[in-house]
Amino acid sequence: MGKADIAGLPLQRVFASPGGAENVWTASHLPAANTQATISRAAAGAGIRNVCTSLTVMLVAGATAPTAATVTVSLIDGATGGTTYLWRAAISVPATAGATNGISLTGLWLPGTANTALTLEFSAAAGANTIESVTMSGITVAE
Repeated sequence: MGKADIAGLPLQRVFASPGGAENVWTASHLPAANTQATISRAAAGAGIRNVCTSLTVMLVAGATAPTAATVTVSLIDGATGGTTYLWRAAISVPATAGATNGISLTGLWLPGTANTALTLEFSAAAGANTIESVTMSGITVAE
């Protein structure tokens, strides 16, 4: 049985070329220290959904110890700042120089709404001496 959305409707893969290559995409953002990491995959068009198949988020302390911080990271069905969440988690960093924390998920099938952007972002910058990064990969599928 093929993949289906949350309503049980079947999804079909959209092919990018006559040779059968799938429309696979990857997007990432690694901004400067104390900057919110956010990346969006643009709406794919009428009747076409973006599907997130993997994501990685990192929160890293710099060479100087930061103030301990906890932020939320979200996969949003929509543009940056949206509230239709497909996935959410809290991630923190201790007040220790060089500390690292991350989440990496593969084998996902998180379809967004047709003709809607898909965004992976932190809720805010985590503070001085912290670095955030986000990466997501996926495919586009026709309804």
